[in-house]
This record gives sequence, structure tokens and C-alpha cells, in this order.
Amino acid sequence: MSATLRERLRKTRRSFNGAFSVAKRLKVDCEENESSSDCPNNNLPSHKDSELNATKTDVNFVSVEDVHRLSSGTSSAASSPINSKDSFHHQEMLQEKKLLLKKVKEKEDTLRRLKMAKLYRSKNNLSELQSLIEKWRKGSQLLLYELQAALSAENNKVTLTQLIESCGLDEKLLHYSRTEEDFTDQ
Repeated sequence: MSATLRERLRKTRRSFNGAFSVAKRLKVDCEENESSSDCPNNNLPSHKDSELNATKTDVNFVSVEDVHRLSSGTSSAASSPINSKDSFHHQEMLQEKKLLLKKVKEKEDTLRRLKMAKLYRSKNNLSELQSLIEKWRKGSQLLLYELQAALSAENNKVTLTQLIESCGLDEKLLHYSRTEEDFTDQ
């Protein structure tokens, strides 16, 4: 293995902050010689690794900082569970914060919709709109009757159904019944 590659691997191992200590246990010099006698305890877990595994089984969550401290050997066994409990508490608080932010967003959306509905109802008085629709319907019905009378005077017998279809009007809006061939509300 070249010297530059070996140096890059060493720098990578030092800067690695992952939750797995496998990359830190790699021995570049042992790979060059490819003999297990040159690498003592290559397959045996170290004391630091067993301490890490014991900490992982005691606490559900271990932060990256705790793993880094355990692998470097700077923290004591007594302070590690406290820090991991703090980090677990911190994770719980972050999850609760996300949940609360989601609920606040939903409430804001509901409030926005309610404000829009209130604005629409205050801007458009429903009883006034209903009276305008009825006036339009009665005016349209009278106009269709007059149009039918004018076309009948020219010797063309035209039904209301033919007039409504030729004008492209909706029968439901006009309250027109095809079976009776008349308007239902007059």
C-alpha cells in the first residue's frame, strides 16, 4: 500500500465521528504484512469496545459524542449514562417540539380556513344571493315564454325544451321539468 493512501486512511480514521467504532479499529499496517502474528488482538474486542457495548445495552440511545468519548477513553463510566440520559431527554424534547409544531401548523390552517369562510359569508350575504338567483330564474322563465310566443307567431311551433336546449341553458337552474314541459315554480 502506498504511503499517501496509508496517510489518507489514518486521517480518515481520526476524523470519523460515526456511531460505529469498526472504522477506528482498522489496522492499516497489519493489512500490509497480511499476517495475524503482527497484529495482536486483531479479532478480540478491546476494553473500550466492551464498555461501548455495555453502555448501548443499558441505555436505548447513545449519542455520537458519547461514542466518541468512549472510544477516546476521556469519559468515565459514571458520567456516560448521565450524558446519554441527557441526550435521550434532548431527543424526546426535539420529537415533542416537532409534534407541537405540526399541531400548531394544523391549527393555523384551520383558523385560516375559518377566517376565509367568515369573510365569504360576510361579503356575500346568502339571503341576498338567494333572492338574486330567484329574480334571475323568474326573468329567464319569462324571457323563454316570450321567445316561445314570438316564434309561434311566425308559424314555427317551438317547445320550451327545444328553446332551452338551443340556448344551452341548464334545466335544473331554471327549475324546468321535461315531463310536464313547464317550469315547476312560477
